[in-house]
Order: sequence, then C-alpha cells, then structure tokens
Amino acid sequence: MVLASGSYFVLTAIPHEIVVGLVVFAVLYVVLSRVFLPRLDAVYTERHDRIDGTLERAEQARAEAGRADREYRTRIGEAREEAARIRDGAREEGRRHSEEVLATAREEAAQLVADGRGDLDEERSRLRTDLQPDIARLSRDLAGRILGRQVGEDEYRETVDSYLAQRA
Repeated sequence: MVLASGSYFVLTAIPHEIVVGLVVFAVLYVVLSRVFLPRLDAVYTERHDRIDGTLERAEQARAEAGRADREYRTRIGEAREEAARIRDGAREEGRRHSEEVLATAREEAAQLVADGRGDLDEERSRLRTDLQPDIARLSRDLAGRILGRQVGEDEYRETVDSYLAQRA
C-alpha cells in the first residue's frame, strides 16, 4: 500500500502478490476440485439418494396404508351388509315364529272353546235328563196346590203334551 498525497489511501497492485495469489488460488482450486469436492459430491449424492429412498418408502407406505384403509372400509361395509341381512332374516324368522305360535294358540283356544261348549252341551243334556223326573213331580205337586186337588199322572201328561205341541 502506498500513501498518496493527502489523507487518502490508494491501493495499487504489487505484481509479485498477484502472481503468488494466482498460484495459491490455482493450487487451492486443484486441491478442492480433485479431493474435497468429489467427497462432498459423494456425500451429497448419498444423502440425496437416502432422502429419495426414504421418500419413496414413505410414499409406498402411504400407498399401502391407503390400500389397507380401502380394504378395511370395504370389509366393514360388507360386514355391515351381512349384519343387516342377518338382522333382517332374524326379524323375519321371529315374525314367522310369532305368527306360528299365535296361530297355534288361536287354534288351541278355538279347540278349547269348542270342547268346552261340547262339554257344556253334554252337561246340559245330562242335567235335563237327570232333573226331568224331579221337575215333573214338582210341577204336579205345584199344580195340585194351585188347583187344590191331586193332579194325576195322565192329566199331567196331557197338559205337558199340549204345551209342547203349542210350542212346536
């Protein structure tokens, strides 16, 4: 550096410094380009490949997860449909079973009512038959009290027969 007149510094190039600087630059360039830069490039390439591989694996995992999710949703949908079919079938079976039980109960009730009516008719006929002589005797006694005399069997039969003839 040279001090110029006044208070300003003037930079001037010294030829041997320029030559030394160029030589050092060339050596440094050769060392960096031949040794250091290939290593940096190899590390960069390896990291880039590792990142790309990781990204590819992540994309594959994402695609696999998407396929698994779609398969899961499909299976869930199928299971729901199957459950709905089973539920509807069970409802239908239950309805049919209820109808069968109800029909059987109605038939049994109708049979019980018919049997009861038949038993009641038989009991009524039996009671009429059993009570007929008592009714005849009591009605003769009552007629005798009302008339004030004894009503005979023949007179009683005539009265009953004429009454039954009038009703028929």
